[in-house]
Amino acid sequence: MKAEELWAEFCSQKGIDIDTPHEAWSFDYEGDDPEVLTKLVAEGKKFGTSSLYDTFDAENAAAGLPKPGDYSVILDSRGEAVCIIRTYDVYIRPFREVPPFHAYAEGEGDRSLAHWRRVHKDFFKAQAIEFGVAFTEYSKIVCEKFSLEYVAGKEVPEEELLFIEPTMNYADEIVAYRQEMLDADSSFDGCFSMKRMPDPQEYVDYCIGWANPSRVADEHGAWGNVLLVIRKADNRMVGCMQVHNVLTQRMQECTGYVGYSVRPSERRRGYAKIMLAKALDFLTAFGFEEVVVSCLPDNIGSKKTILANGGEYIDTRYLDSDDVNLERYKFCLKTADE
Repeated sequence: MKAEELWAEFCSQKGIDIDTPHEAWSFDYEGDDPEVLTKLVAEGKKFGTSSLYDTFDAENAAAGLPKPGDYSVILDSRGEAVCIIRTYDVYIRPFREVPPFHAYAEGEGDRSLAHWRRVHKDFFKAQAIEFGVAFTEYSKIVCEKFSLEYVAGKEVPEEELLFIEPTMNYADEIVAYRQEMLDADSSFDGCFSMKRMPDPQEYVDYCIGWANPSRVADEHGAWGNVLLVIRKADNRMVGCMQVHNVLTQRMQECTGYVGYSVRPSERRRGYAKIMLAKALDFLTAFGFEEVVVSCLPDNIGSKKTILANGGEYIDTRYLDSDDVNLERYKFCLKTADE
């Protein structure tokens, strides 16, 4: 099927104006065969890609860069249309600062940052030579994430939630989420420093810094990733979560690898279960075979979420810094090859 044929079919079935702007393209070699990458997209396992910023026209880079809302028809090596995607997040970072969640989103190999850096360093070096520029650890990389909208001849489950690294594109939602949590006197689990940071710019910058793999560890010695949980239908922030890849002693002994919360007005809709499942899948990219998640003994909703995702009770420990008991549950993770 040709690109315009698949696009017409998609527009007809989804009620979209056929004149909506879109592009058709295929993946360049990024370490895996382009056909493998296309297959990963069609299966929903790959929802990110990246480009060397210097390959865009210097005078028209802003116009040429992908942007949220863009539709694309993905082609195979023969030029046949395979699926349709829609971009929902784009940011630019130095190569050395591209975070683990983006590597996971690209879906290649074991989805680790180490794998992503290894294969993309060679890819970007080759591109840089082609365009007559130098590639270094500080070269700017365009990181793009997208949702799978349509696959030829296949039913695609509608994605209800998008997981997005903190960005000022959602500044208003971050502010509204924070205020609703405060009004409800709700615990800011999984929100990192949101409670003490009313300025969304400060919060976004702090979260980006925390996930930066090139930074020197602070006195806490931890690295982690904050993800805004956005409902795709209306771009409303319904949850927030932290996923830790380097733990402090306190995390190791009590709190565990994942923290999460759901907006008070959005609770009891199954969002927490989806969020924890995504966090556990993300954690496989770090090579963990077993991780621990904790909850307060009287938090019945959180306990149900943990058990629904396969958590097994370990023990209950007292956290003296907060004067609370925490129930700890373990999860045995599947590897990328399983």
